[in-house]
Amino acid sequence: MHETWFLFRHFWRADVRAQHSIAGLVLFAIATVYAAYQVVQGRPEPETWNALAWIILLFTAFNGVSRTLEEDRSEVLAYLRTTVQPLHFMLARTLHNVVVLTGLACLVVFFMGLLLGWAKLDGMRIAGFVGGMALTAVALGTTLTLLALIAARAGAGFGMTAVLGLPLVLPVVLVSTTLGSELMSGVLLADTWHNFAFLGALAAGSGVFGAVLFPYLWRAS
Repeated sequence: MHETWFLFRHFWRADVRAQHSIAGLVLFAIATVYAAYQVVQGRPEPETWNALAWIILLFTAFNGVSRTLEEDRSEVLAYLRTTVQPLHFMLARTLHNVVVLTGLACLVVFFMGLLLGWAKLDGMRIAGFVGGMALTAVALGTTLTLLALIAARAGAGFGMTAVLGLPLVLPVVLVSTTLGSELMSGVLLADTWHNFAFLGALAAGSGVFGAVLFPYLWRAS
C-alpha cells in the first residue's frame, strides 16, 4: 500500500503543478451546467433535470479520464514500470480518478441546484441524490480508468476508450437514472438501497476485473 499511496500523491502533485488540468475539468462541468440552464430557460421538469444531471456527469467523467491517456504515455511511465508493481499503479490511478470525479459530481449537483433548482428533491432526498452521484462517479472512475489504461498500453487514443466505454458504462447510467427518478417521484431513500448496492457492485466488479487483467497488460507492453 505504500507504493499505491506514493503514486497517488505523485498523480495529485502532477495535477497541482499543471493547474490547467483540474481547472479545465471544473470549467467544463460548470459551463455545461450553465449551457443547460440557457437552453432550458427556467425550472425544468423533474425528468429533464434528472437526465441533464447524469448526462453532464457522464461527459465530465469521459473528459476527466481522458487525461489518463496523455499522462500515462509520458517518459515518467517508463521509469515507473521498472520500479512499481502494476497492481499498485492501477490502484493509485483509479483512486486518483475516483477522487477527481467524485468532487466533480458534487460540483455538478451544486450548480444544477443553484441554476436549475432542485426539482422535487428536498431534505434527505437531496443527500441521497448527491450520494448516488458520488457512487456513480466511483463506478465510472473504476471502469473508465481501466479502459483508459488499456488504451494507453495499446497506444490508442481517446476514441478507443469512448468506443469500449459506452457499452460498459450503460448499466451504471441506467441504474443511476432510475435512482434519480425514484427519488424525484417521492420514493423513500431507504427504499432505493438496491440501486446503491448495484452501483457499488458494478464499481467493485470493475476493480476486481482490472486487478486481474492489468498486470498482464503491464508485463506485455
